[in-house]
Amino acid sequence: MFDLSSLQYNSAYPGLYSIIITVLSSIVLGVILAFTYEKTSRNVERPDHFIQAMVLVTIVAATVLQAIGDSIARGLGMIGALSIIRFRTTVRNPRNIVFMFSAIAVGIATGVFGLLIALIGTLGFCLTAFLLYWSSFSPAKDFFGKLRI
Repeated sequence: MFDLSSLQYNSAYPGLYSIIITVLSSIVLGVILAFTYEKTSRNVERPDHFIQAMVLVTIVAATVLQAIGDSIARGLGMIGALSIIRFRTTVRNPRNIVFMFSAIAVGIATGVFGLLIALIGTLGFCLTAFLLYWSSFSPAKDFFGKLRI
């Protein structure tokens, strides 16, 4: 069994194994979130780019957190650099915002090497999404499938 405690994680200069494990875990957890979104979304239009963005944003958030490390100066510089970027896409469904926010949270958790927190948070979020999908809080399905052309 691979022992995660054997990785000497240094937030200033993370090792190669720490970086690989962080990126791989963020990919796996991002795919789990995307799968949950795909299976529980009742929208006829589920844009593929949104699902891909959900997986990719976990990697970006983990990478940003690893790059910042414990440095306040790097953190403030990163905030300044990222404030230039604006999302110009309007999100019509608040549920999409929640899924994107959960993907960012998973990326942040894996970026600071909180793998257990990220795993339990992802599984809890996905389980709750499936329970709400099957509950009476969810609107009835009024379509049988989707047609892609």
